[in-house]
Amino acid sequence: MRIAQSLLAVTMFAGSVGLAHAQATAASGSVVVIPLVAQTASFSTEIVVRNPNPAPITLNVAFYEGLNSGTPGPKACTQLTVAASESKPFLLSSQCPMGAGGHFGMLVLEDAALQKTNVFFAYSRTQTPGFIGFSVEGFPIGAFSGAPADSLGLKSQAAAPGFQSNCFAGALGEAVSYQLLLRDGTTNALIGGPLTRTLQPFEMFRYLDVFALAGAPGDHSNVRANFTVTSGGQALVAFCTVQENTQLSADFRIAKSIDALNNGQRRVTCIGQDNCGLGNPVSVSQPETITVGEGNLRRVYSMILTQPDYIRCDLVGSAGDLSNLQMRLRVPGDPFTSAVFVPSIGDSGGANDTTFYVYTGERNAVNGGTATRWFIDVETRTQATATDLKFGITCSSGNGAEVPWFRGSTTYATF
Repeated sequence: MRIAQSLLAVTMFAGSVGLAHAQATAASGSVVVIPLVAQTASFSTEIVVRNPNPAPITLNVAFYEGLNSGTPGPKACTQLTVAASESKPFLLSSQCPMGAGGHFGMLVLEDAALQKTNVFFAYSRTQTPGFIGFSVEGFPIGAFSGAPADSLGLKSQAAAPGFQSNCFAGALGEAVSYQLLLRDGTTNALIGGPLTRTLQPFEMFRYLDVFALAGAPGDHSNVRANFTVTSGGQALVAFCTVQENTQLSADFRIAKSIDALNNGQRRVTCIGQDNCGLGNPVSVSQPETITVGEGNLRRVYSMILTQPDYIRCDLVGSAGDLSNLQMRLRVPGDPFTSAVFVPSIGDSGGANDTTFYVYTGERNAVNGGTATRWFIDVETRTQATATDLKFGITCSSGNGAEVPWFRGSTTYATF
């Protein structure tokens, strides 16, 4: 009986985690979300909050119990005060008393100051008295987005040890509608049917045995769960787990997007184009332009790059305009006078080049290890131009980069 109860607890609660292993190392925030916490007969959650500030902080603690849980909805919690530089543990059951029965949901921690600018970190561990459990990191609330996202490697298996996959979706401060599809990881074929739902602010819904709920029971492996927001750009907290039913262990898989709809970390980013991408034409209404009679024929752009990374940038334009343009990459420093970058791999552009591809070097190779702005020069190949030259810039990077920003025109430089 106790084994069956423990298995049910793992099925109900461990199956709902998914964000822990994709946690970015830049993880402080003034509002931090822990996507899953639980208090049941078998599981309890301990949270640890670290205050890196030189003064104490007080946090509002909000527990939003899941729709499939014992008593859905928000629960009253007491505030938490954390001393300067302190890491402070607390139990969900102590901070948010909720009575008997099984309870799971999201925990939201928020700076209680009038101006909410105090940042902090959070981590949680949910486990049985025998230390079987899982860990979930705290995420800055802005880490979640409405970008299409996938949780990878789901499986189900009836034979010992037995595997079951579970998926969860949660809303933050806005109502959100979404669709969940299961797809074969090799063929991309749809498995079962779509699962759709609308969640009100801070609601969470659990898909216990997601294959069965999608109408595809039986054994499966290498399946991805695709979450798509269908109502706009609202944030969706989406994740899955694969649980093993003999040792009662589980793992946790965040649904990952390409760039979280964040213009600061676009994997492909552009300026001077209506639709971003190398194959798209120059913008009709807002192209980048070097004009006839312009005294300064070099235009300077900046973008934040995060080393180590591989970066490629291309000029986009008509053949006639590109034949009189060239570009190059310069290192961080003064926007108009910093040195041309000399990469160990690739070429940073130069005379008659309309593209460059570089490896930045390791983290500490540039700017003391701090990611910052690099500079792109675009100028005419000759010091005079008879016609306006219109162009766009497309850049691709592995880590993501911000949109190139125009910094100003300056004197012609002989590349």
